[in-house]
Amino acid sequence: MSTRITRRKLLALAAQATTVACASGFFVIESAGITQNAEANAKYKDVFEALDSFVKQYMREMNSPGMTLVLANRDGILRAATYGFSDLERGLNVKPEQLFHIGSISKSFTAIALLQLREEGKLDLHQPVVEYLPWLKIETQYAPITTHHLLTHSAGLPGNVSIFLSDSAAKHKTGFAPGEHFHYCNLGYHILGHLLSTLDNRLYGESIRKRILAPLGMNATEPTINGDIRDRTARNYMIYHDERPYPRYGKLAEAPQLIFEKGSGSIASTARDMGLYVNMLANRGRGAKGRVLSEESFSLFVKPHIKAKDFGPTASYGYGLAIDQLDGHTIARHTGGMVSFMSAM
Repeated sequence: MSTRITRRKLLALAAQATTVACASGFFVIESAGITQNAEANAKYKDVFEALDSFVKQYMREMNSPGMTLVLANRDGILRAATYGFSDLERGLNVKPEQLFHIGSISKSFTAIALLQLREEGKLDLHQPVVEYLPWLKIETQYAPITTHHLLTHSAGLPGNVSIFLSDSAAKHKTGFAPGEHFHYCNLGYHILGHLLSTLDNRLYGESIRKRILAPLGMNATEPTINGDIRDRTARNYMIYHDERPYPRYGKLAEAPQLIFEKGSGSIASTARDMGLYVNMLANRGRGAKGRVLSEESFSLFVKPHIKAKDFGPTASYGYGLAIDQLDGHTIARHTGGMVSFMSAM
């Protein structure tokens, strides 16, 4: 069967479902495991078969060892699939319950938790953030930076540096007036993680679990990447000779592990759990057990606040999500990358 997915087939499915894909490292696919809704399988059988073939071809070309893929819509999870290997040395297949780091898709979780605090009257998105975090050192000739600016990557801060500088007298310097430009900024979401922890009076991971994961039934998901979850996580791989130009089919080595608890990208999840998350997004903030965001807050969440050409020529940025148009439809999307993990939603 051809691996080609026609635009018509893909859009027919996209109109019904939201997709999350997570991959680890690079190698060759050999096997797949699938859980799917019987009604959806009957309706989209040819699309699912073409999608599986496309994924296998993609993984061969990217030299990817393992991947998970979930499709969900307003009614629930349509299909969850695993492909390839979670452990190359032992030849172990990816399992549905295994964790993959979702990277910057975590930013939307941080944004949701902060919007909940706004609903509770604990946060004004347009107040200077230093009023909530007086220890934060920012040097600027412009107007104060607000939570809104940090959520939309428009604060004017450097992109990827530590909040706590080695020189205690040093301050972060802004490069442009807040709200003037989009500049993707992990530092901004590091700050937002501290803001969430401060206002919620608990650790960042505890806030995410209580406010989002537990209400949505995302019981396998971990809000913090640490050694405790290593045995539940798919192994990730990197090129063996990392000082050379990228060899698409080169030898691989297991990638280093990390400990990470920041608002920019510290969540590890499974295909099923991410299906529950995108089901909530498809229902505009409502999960199976009730709302995690009000309709007003969800509208702020997906509002195109600022042009974001980093995500495409017509893209804008909401709060933790890129917002774009496709064939007359508004779409919300994001990608994520950690140490040899890649994800897309």
